[in-house]
Amino acid sequence: MAGDFVDLVAWRESVELAAAVIAEMRHVRGPSRAPAADQMIRAAESIPANIAEGHGRGLGRDCVRFLRIARASAAELESHLHVALAARRLPAGRTTALIGRSRRVRYLVHRLLTAIEARSRR
Repeated sequence: MAGDFVDLVAWRESVELAAAVIAEMRHVRGPSRAPAADQMIRAAESIPANIAEGHGRGLGRDCVRFLRIARASAAELESHLHVALAARRLPAGRTTALIGRSRRVRYLVHRLLTAIEARSRR
């Protein structure tokens, strides 16, 4: 993985997703809204952090492990967003948009992960 982690599309889009999640958390409604919002923010912030850490560890097993964690955090975020949507904790249109962005980030991380895994098998 040449270059810097900030050059990775997966990292850039995950940062944008995290910023959007942080901005939307002011709209969370319902009981126990603070813990729910905090958990979504933690999951969202975990994605770019793990991409960066994996990149910093090179192309070996550690990189793969951190990219898997990033992908899992994207799935966790998506799950929390679905729960927020079902419980009407967030406005439907914006929540659906965040779900789409989280799916895109998960896809980008998955593609990056599979490319690195294929490269390491050579």
